Amino acid sequence: MKARVAAFRPLILIFAGFVLVQAVSAAVLFALKLGLGPASIESFYRGSATAMTRPRSLTGLLEVAVPHLLAVPLTLFIVIHLVGWAGLVAREALQVLARLSFGLALVGLVAGLGVRYLWPWLSVVKLLAFAGLELTLLAWVLLLVHAFWRREPQPVDTPG
Repeated sequence: MKARVAAFRPLILIFAGFVLVQAVSAAVLFALKLGLGPASIESFYRGSATAMTRPRSLTGLLEVAVPHLLAVPLTLFIVIHLVGWAGLVAREALQVLARLSFGLALVGLVAGLGVRYLWPWLSVVKLLAFAGLELTLLAWVLLLVHAFWRREPQPVDTPG
């Protein structure tokens, strides 16, 4: 690990903890509000006559989506840069994980609107995008924790 990272190890660990708490909280809230199956997600967005719930309004959807338009990319931007700065993975792997994370976040955000206004089957896409984003967040957290614990190998004195 680069020497410049050593001084920031505690802050990196604290930030990783915040990201983990946020991801776990999001997963719990998703499960409680939307459910864990495509049918319950469809019902959440489109309403249900049997459950006597109304479809989500555009205003309600935007009240959730707009803050996420800043919070999620900003979090991803920070973790990507911390992992890259610490030199934890190869550049190509960093780019793949970054693109995957941003792509899943965007698909998840748009899929909710799609379920409500376009096609109910997009509830499967919404569920997969959310699960995928949660898994990428877990990967970023593990990389950040690795940055905290990783030590540079010390040179070995060889007799000589």
